[in-house]
Amino acid sequence: MEREINYLLYDLCVIWGFCIPPKNAEVLSKRNHISAEEFAIEVIEAEGMNPDYEKKWVRKIADKFRERFGVEKITNSEFVDRVRDQKESW
Repeated sequence: MEREINYLLYDLCVIWGFCIPPKNAEVLSKRNHISAEEFAIEVIEAEGMNPDYEKKWVRKIADKFRERFGVEKITNSEFVDRVRDQKESW
């Protein structure tokens, strides 16, 4: 799960310029569970923006999360890499 969240954060940086500080990225990628909206809000806040005023971006980032993971919420204990179709073992 950690690797895939890092890939998503990288994509958000390259595509939309949401390049959050490394410390925030590390905290986000090491979470045991996270929902699409929680992820989006944390990205927006890490950028120094207010998610209450940036609802469009919260929605777009949450949509990217859902697109990447295929679900609303991911948990470390249940996460299966959709591309490799296997549970991470590292």
